[in-house]
Formats: sequence, C-alpha cells, structure tokens
Amino acid sequence: MQEMTHRHTRELDVFYNEHRDACTNCGRRFQNGMCAHLGYDAERNPVVLCDDCAYLLSETVVRYHWMEPEYEKVSPESKLWRYMDLSKFLSMIGKKTLYFASAESFEDIFEGAKGTLERKEKWDAFYLDFFREAIQTAPGMKPEDLTDEYIEENTTRLLSELNASGNIQRKHTFISCWHCNESESEAMWKLYSTNVNNALAIQTTYQQLYEALDKDPAIKIGKVKYIDFSKRFSSVNGSFWYKRKAFEHEREVRAIITSHQAHSGIEKAVDLEKLISAVYISPYAPKWFEDVVRDVMQKYELNKPLYYSEMLKTPFY
Repeated sequence: MQEMTHRHTRELDVFYNEHRDACTNCGRRFQNGMCAHLGYDAERNPVVLCDDCAYLLSETVVRYHWMEPEYEKVSPESKLWRYMDLSKFLSMIGKKTLYFASAESFEDIFEGAKGTLERKEKWDAFYLDFFREAIQTAPGMKPEDLTDEYIEENTTRLLSELNASGNIQRKHTFISCWHCNESESEAMWKLYSTNVNNALAIQTTYQQLYEALDKDPAIKIGKVKYIDFSKRFSSVNGSFWYKRKAFEHEREVRAIITSHQAHSGIEKAVDLEKLISAVYISPYAPKWFEDVVRDVMQKYELNKPLYYSEMLKTPFY
C-alpha cells in the first residue's frame, strides 16, 4: 500500500467534496467504515477510489475513514431564500460579503445541543461505557497497566473533555441560515426581519450559493434535521445540523464554517452576481421602500430583477 503524501491542495479538497459519495472509477457507493483513497491517477487527474480500485493511484494524498455527512444534501436547483432588513442588505452588497453568525449569538438555546438536561445521565452512561471499552482495547496498552483505577480515571477524564467540547464548539462555529422553498414564505417575512415593513429577501439556489462562496471546501452546506430531543440525541460532531421539531417550519438550509480566530461573526467574500437570482420586497413595505431598494441596487451595480412579494396579488371572489 502506497505511503500517503499529504500534499493537499484546495482543488483536491474541492474535488473530494464534490465526488466523495462514490468511487470515481467503478462507481461503487461508499458506506460508513469503508476506506476512500484520494489522490491522482497516472495522468495526474484527481480521483477518489475504493479499495478495489486503489491500485490505479500514482499518488495517494490521503485515505479517509469514510463517514456519511451529518447533514442532508441539497439538490443543486433547490431554491433558497434569505430574509433580511435593509441595513443587512446594504451591508452585504456594500461589502460584498456574506455574514456567518456565531452559534452563541442565536436566540435558540438549543443551538448545538446534544440533548435535554433531563436525559444527560443516559448520554454520560453511554460514553462512559464507550471510553472504558476504548481504553481497554487501545493498541499498545500493556495489560498490567490497565488497573481499575487507571481505567476509571481516564474514562472520567475523557467524558469531562467531551462535555466541555460542546461549549467550545459553540464559540467556534459560524452559521449562515437560509430558507428552502420553491416560493416565498409569509411566516419567514415576519420571523426574520425585525421591521417587516422595511424588509426584503434575496432568492438563490444551492448551486449558486456554493459557487458564490468560491466552492470553499471549509464551508459545509446542508439541510437541518428536526428531531424530538425528548426521545433522542443529536450527535457528538454534528450537533449544529439538528434542531427541535418546533422549528420544522423553517425548512432551514445552513452553511457552516469553523474558525478559532473569529468571535462574534465572520464575513466571507461572496460573488453577488453568482449568488443573487432576484430580490423581493416585503408585502408589507410601502411604495417608497421599493424606490430606496432600487436606488441602492443601482448604486452598487447589482443588476438583478426586483420584485414585489407575490403575496400582494389581488384575489377575486
């Protein structure tokens, strides 16, 4: 088996993100626990291969212990909406950035939660057993060193570190939230704009968002899963992809990035021409607001369609 070179490039990481589901040679779908070999073939084309096809590699950059992503994938053409106030719109198009808020700043106290406090004993019991087994079966451990005191001391330490990691993850996780829907949402107009009379929404697709962020391999984009925390837990490493069922109406797609340098939020450069399909004005906005938005778009040379909300159409009876 070839030695790994670990010569990562951005292009190779992007390739893996886009082709990680199956072997690029035989098409075999990867399953949890399988080995995925990332590197280059004889013609220096990037490839990700299964064990059976790994012989085709001329350079093995890295091998992954393949795992299914925590998030549900979004189809490229899925429509995404971001509802905002005029001030946030001005900031976005003026700076040409997309804001990722700190998970700590979200109103939902369950952001990044593993479960409810009343069920924490079950969580702790499971991981105590898990760590106890891992310590006793760790390669290279000498049986004479595995005293009961050693095992319990290190089991408790690992659980303590695991529990502490939850708050650390909240400090270093940054999120951009989107609503996935073929049409606009009246509820979203009211929920995600502090002044719905002066609100607007930008409409895009998953593919546009992905490309507008320059296919950054550090940013993961996927659907949120809505669960009953009274019956199950989220996950150790993917808790930010889970929310309570009470929020199911949000149909949220989020982009997530991890950073140990930022604090309150991150502004990522974004290609607005690629990102925005159209801009929609709140159905509750006065007529003068349309003129303001149009002037702002002209000032910043954002040549995209501007529409009033579909909810303003007149019915007949």
